[in-house]
Parts: sequence; C-alpha cells; structure tokens
Amino acid sequence: MNNRRTLKIAKIETETDDIKTYSFKYSLNAKPGQFIMLTDFEGGEKPFSISDCTEDVFSITVKRIGEFTSHLFQKRVGDYVSIRGAYGSSFFISKGKVLLVGGGYAVPTFYFLSKVLKENGTEVTLINGARTKDEHLFSKKFNGLGIKVINTTDDGSFGEKGTSVDVAKRMLNNQRENGKMFDFVYASGPEMMMKALQPLLDNVEYEFLLERYMKCAIGICGNCTMDPLGIRLCVEGPVLPKKLVEQLTEFGKYHRDASGKRIKY
Repeated sequence: MNNRRTLKIAKIETETDDIKTYSFKYSLNAKPGQFIMLTDFEGGEKPFSISDCTEDVFSITVKRIGEFTSHLFQKRVGDYVSIRGAYGSSFFISKGKVLLVGGGYAVPTFYFLSKVLKENGTEVTLINGARTKDEHLFSKKFNGLGIKVINTTDDGSFGEKGTSVDVAKRMLNNQRENGKMFDFVYASGPEMMMKALQPLLDNVEYEFLLERYMKCAIGICGNCTMDPLGIRLCVEGPVLPKKLVEQLTEFGKYHRDASGKRIKY
C-alpha cells in the first residue's frame, strides 16, 4: 500500500491487565471513528480504531485477545511497527445535545469523538459501560474533558449497576416525558449492545460504529461487507448512519470469520 509508514512507539499506557494504549508521534490527520491497519512485522495485519489524534500524535487502544495482539503487548517504547491509514468513514459532528453510549473496549474511540464534539460547542453526555470495575476504561480521561459522564458496570462494582443500554433507556424515556430529546445519539460497543439500543432510537438520529473481519481495508477483498446492501465497513463504514443500519439484515444476527463463514451471535 502506498501510504504505509514505519513508526516508533512513543508511549505505552496500561489501561487494564489486557488493554493498552499505544501512542505515536505522527501527523495522521484522522477523524473520529476512523481506523488504521497495523503490523508488527511478525505476521499479519489488524485494524485498530483511533482513540485520540492531535496535530502530531495519535493513539490506538488495544485489547489482548489473540496471537497478534499478544505479540503487540510484548513491544516496548522505542520499538517499531508499520501502519497504513487512516481509513473509513467518520462520525458526524453534531451540534446541540448528544448522547454517547459505549461498552467495553470499544469505548476509547469516544474519547477522540468527545474532544472534537466539545471543540464544536456540543453538549456531551457519555454512558461508559463495562462488565466490571477492572474492565472499565478511560474514566479519568473522560472526566478530564469536562463532559457529563455516567459510569456503569453490569455487576455494580463501579458507577451505576446495569448495562449502558439500561441507563440509556432510562435517560431516553425521561427525555421523551420532558419533551427535550437528544439531538443525536452515537453508539460504540458489542454488536448485541447496539442491537438492544436500536429500538429505543425511533425518534432520534444516530450513528453506530460497527466491526467486521477486515483484510485489505480499501474495499477490494469484500470480507467486511454486510448483507443485504453489500456495505463495506472499511470504506462506507465503520461508522454507519441510522438509515443504513436499519436496512442491514445481518445486524445483530451474524458475522463472518476469516473464511467468510457465517457465525451467529
């Protein structure tokens, strides 16, 4: 790929036992919601969402879930990796009053988005959900942005007890009763979380950040297409608006493995 760059790891932050944030000194010029493809020269290449981006530094937040990310976790500051991107669609930057609904290790991309929304003068409320306190991400970082943050855990070990969708349902119902709806809703998390959130958003525009197995990231291989539209998440996604999400018959039902085989949720 003609935009591949070899970069030195400038900083590594340990977020949890299995999640780290890697920062690189490079002018990526990315937008919230976009992703990069990264290789550590030891085999394979994987996509990672951008959790922060300034004029001269960008970051990705990585969960250790397999062989590739286990190799990456062995890297130290000063080691080199190779990246290409940024790729994909980005979040619409709404004005007014917005709600961000996040869950698990998909939450960090909302840090970048929240910063841009704040700079735009948007009133931001974030629901930051995880299963347990030990798995909760970026709570201090989000608090430093000056936005309204509601932390939740499934077991009640940190913040409110319940899922981020539970809290979103209560907030959206209160909004309807008071006649003051959010102007826009964003969601990033497990697909079944977003599937549960979708019926609550009949009267508000939204965007979801979706994930599928990606190989090329430039729309050639077709591995990340979604039925029945043939939407390529590496090009038309990974951020999709309400009008497209509602047409996806596979959303919340199945995804595909590396061979293209359908895997039911």
